Amino acid sequence: MLPQNHLNNEKKVLIVIVNYRTPTLTIDCLHSLANEVESLPNLSAIVVDNDSGDGSIEQIETAIKTQGRSHWATILAAERNGGYAYGNNLAIRPALASSHPPDYILLLNPDTIARPAAIKTLVDFMEQHPQVGIVGSRLEDPDGTPQHSAFRFHTLLSELESGLRLGVVSRLLSKWIIAPSVSEVACQTDWVAGASMMIRREVFESIGLMDEEYFMYYEEVDFCLQAKKAGWSCWYVPESRVVHLVGQSSGVTNTKIPPQRRPQYWFDSRRRYFLKNHGWMYAALADFLWLFGFILWRVRRVIQRKPDPDPPYLLEDFLRHATGKQRETVELGLWEQIKEDWIAHGRDWTKPGFRAVAVHRFGNWRMKIEPKLLRAPFSVFYRFLYRTVRNCYGIDLPYTVKLGRRVIIEHQHCIIIHGNCVIGDDCIIRQGVTLGNSHLDRPLEAPKLGARVNVGAGAKLLGHIIIGDDVNIGANAVVLSDIPAGKTAVGIPAKIVKSKSSQAELFY
Repeated sequence: MLPQNHLNNEKKVLIVIVNYRTPTLTIDCLHSLANEVESLPNLSAIVVDNDSGDGSIEQIETAIKTQGRSHWATILAAERNGGYAYGNNLAIRPALASSHPPDYILLLNPDTIARPAAIKTLVDFMEQHPQVGIVGSRLEDPDGTPQHSAFRFHTLLSELESGLRLGVVSRLLSKWIIAPSVSEVACQTDWVAGASMMIRREVFESIGLMDEEYFMYYEEVDFCLQAKKAGWSCWYVPESRVVHLVGQSSGVTNTKIPPQRRPQYWFDSRRRYFLKNHGWMYAALADFLWLFGFILWRVRRVIQRKPDPDPPYLLEDFLRHATGKQRETVELGLWEQIKEDWIAHGRDWTKPGFRAVAVHRFGNWRMKIEPKLLRAPFSVFYRFLYRTVRNCYGIDLPYTVKLGRRVIIEHQHCIIIHGNCVIGDDCIIRQGVTLGNSHLDRPLEAPKLGARVNVGAGAKLLGHIIIGDDVNIGANAVVLSDIPAGKTAVGIPAKIVKSKSSQAELFY
């Protein structure tokens, strides 16, 4: 029988590094991984360049070749700078779809240096704890000073504490502080820093890829929360040590320079996290509690003549991007949504497509009713409406589908939409369309449609694929891979074409 360590060495590990205008740091990061290849012969690394436009691709590609790393490291050019989750997914998606997918995927920042055996330590821990889905390294400064790397989920009380910063309150709320004291031993935690985060393949199969609606920040928090909901635990493993040159890509969290103004995407990501996972009321209350605490902190800082550690214009920017200010564009009320859908369907309430969408909106709305006992009669009514639409009109549209605004369902019969689908604003879905998974052993995978996607009658979109904005899908096409924005795809399997067909020929 082979020893356990030898078996661990056979595990396939994929490291994904997303680069944006940090080629020198990325090359140094790859250099630190060279020794790991000896202990993990099935290790490979993909550097995703997020459309840096500064020669990063050429520099990194040259370094990979001249330093003899071509057998385990490659570079992948992204079409755009779509953010952290987008860049990681670009490498992870084809890896999971391959005939020999990786056992573990490590998300690694370009501004990191892996200490000896850092990656092997994570693999060994995962092998010894099969119930663990996500593990994170101990991040540290070059001199070995530990950084906060394991965290608690954001709550109302944590938002109050982070704004107020008052010792006695922080002690009272110690169980809710987002960043607890650094542990010297491995421990279970809510989430770990995405700078060095290893994920078991089965986690992706359970919950899908990272949410690309986050440009940067909060995406790893959200991912760990979805994993927890699916039954996976997350652990911090300090024996795996990784140097983190904090905030070199974004500058937002770099503690070595004066605080920089928070970019809009930080506020967008924070708002999305609370809205997605807790609803509008919770998000608005979280904003209020943080603002309440922060204003008290500012008054106390002035009275006590304390230095200002915050980014410039933090209060003004927070108010500008607060949930209440953004509600109009983020979340319409139930009747407002249904009115939009009614107008989009030609103001005809008898259309089956409008009725299906209206029932979907109602199904989502009733999920926000608390407590569950009060929600129960609405749920019974929703299930009756859902089954009526499905059985009478042949439109299967579960409430779990993330449906954009003004989506039109033309005609009826044999329209099947997977519950994990994402459908953007102003899309058109016709009769006979299926949006679903492509493999029986990957039941949770589903397509993601951008805005204004036009899907022809009888088309089948299968698997965890991304359809870009303004894409046209021809009638009866079978789409099994991503389609870039603005393209037209036809055929079985679908291929991109320069369509000169009329709309009637293309979609029917």
